Amino acid sequence: MGTLRNPVLILNKAWIAIRIKDVQRAITLLCRDRACAVNPENYKLYNWEEWYNQEVNNGEEYIQSVRKKVKVPSIIILSKYDKIPKETPKLTKKNIFIRDGFKCSYTGQKVNSSNADIDHVLPKSRGGKTVWTNLVVSSKEINRKKGNKTPEEAGLKLLRKPSKPKHHLLFINEEDMPESWKKFIKIKK
Repeated sequence: MGTLRNPVLILNKAWIAIRIKDVQRAITLLCRDRACAVNPENYKLYNWEEWYNQEVNNGEEYIQSVRKKVKVPSIIILSKYDKIPKETPKLTKKNIFIRDGFKCSYTGQKVNSSNADIDHVLPKSRGGKTVWTNLVVSSKEINRKKGNKTPEEAGLKLLRKPSKPKHHLLFINEEDMPESWKKFIKIKK
């Protein structure tokens, strides 16, 4: 069952990355002729029947159907949809880390979820809200120093103002991204 939850990059008809869904959803789109699987080596497109009949090579991920092993796609392209979705990514700790490039917003140092926190620029106790424009990644050391103060009161300066991400950005950590996706997703450094 784990393989069905693996991520699959969804491209619109114009080959623009618009979503990340799981294998189960991607296979459903393929079976309903709403998408084609993309071979990441040569960008050849496969409808469901063609994809289903491909041979699974050693080391390739697959799902077991009643009759055979079916290769798991890493990228699919939608047959008709050519728009870019308008929804904003969910406000989550992971997405804030991705938006801020896994860097402390006060020092610019590389951090990860074990040595950094999410900081309310204007502390909650002083009326600060839990919104994109008031949340930043902060090293634990800086966050303790800042405490219940504003950055100015703590002698800190934000390197860039936090903002709500544009709707068409895909949120993924570069380290989690399959190699085959890198031609379609540009990571902000």
